[in-house]
Amino acid sequence: MRRVIRCSGAVMLAVSLMACASGVPDSKPDATKETGTNGFLSGILGDGSAKSDGKPAKTKPPLSRVSLAGSDVRVSGPDGYCIDPVTVETSKERGFALIASCHILSGGKIGEPVEPVLITVTVGPKGKVSDIPTPQQLAATAGHALLGGETGDGFSMANLDGGGDSQLKGGDTRHWRGAFLQGDRLVGLALYAPKGSAYAGPHGGGMLGKLHNKIASLSPGGHSEPANPAKAAKKPQEETVLGRLFRR
Repeated sequence: MRRVIRCSGAVMLAVSLMACASGVPDSKPDATKETGTNGFLSGILGDGSAKSDGKPAKTKPPLSRVSLAGSDVRVSGPDGYCIDPVTVETSKERGFALIASCHILSGGKIGEPVEPVLITVTVGPKGKVSDIPTPQQLAATAGHALLGGETGDGFSMANLDGGGDSQLKGGDTRHWRGAFLQGDRLVGLALYAPKGSAYAGPHGGGMLGKLHNKIASLSPGGHSEPANPAKAAKKPQEETVLGRLFRR
C-alpha cells in the first residue's frame, strides 16, 4: 500500500460523466497501465501526489466498476463509493483496486458525502473452497488479535484489533479483513475507517458483506460454495494461498 500505485492509462479516454447513468465511467479490463498517484489517496496514505516540479498531479475521474484478473472478478463499490482509477492493477493472474467515497474522489462533483472509509480488493491466485480462511486464520495472517468474525455463504471476515492506522492516516487501529472464492479466484478485502468510526467496528462487517454480494452478482460464476471452517483450519499458516493473497 505504501509503494507507487499503478493505474489504467485508458481511463483518460473514458466516456464523459453525463454518458453514464451513475455519473461515473466504467473501466476497460486489462488496460495498459502507467505509474501515478491520486491526490486524495496520497493525502491519507502518505504516498505524495506532487510531481517532480512541485505541481499537483492531475487526478482522474473515479470509476463505477472495474474488471480484474482477465475479467474473472468484476468489482463495483457499495452505494456512494467508487474505484480510484490510479490504484487499479490488473493482469491475467492478479488484480488490485481501492474503493473510496465518490464524492471525495471526484472533488465533490459526483455523489453525496458518505463515511470516508477505504476498501481494498485484491484478486490472488486460483484456489479452491478449502482455501477460504476462517476468521482466526485471517487474524493470524495479519498478526493482530481477533475482535470478532463471521463465516457464511462462502465468505469469511474478521474484525482485527490493530493495523487500521498503518494504512489510513488518522485511521482507527481496528480494521476488517475478508476473503472468498469468486469462481476459482481467491479474493481478499480489507476495510479501513477513521478513528472512532462505527465502520471500524460493527458496521464494517456489513459493508464488506454487501461488497462481497455485489462482486458475486457482477462476476462470472456467481457465489462460491460455502467454506468448510473445520477443513480450512487444518492448513498450515505460513505459506498458504491466504498468506500469498494478502502479502503485497
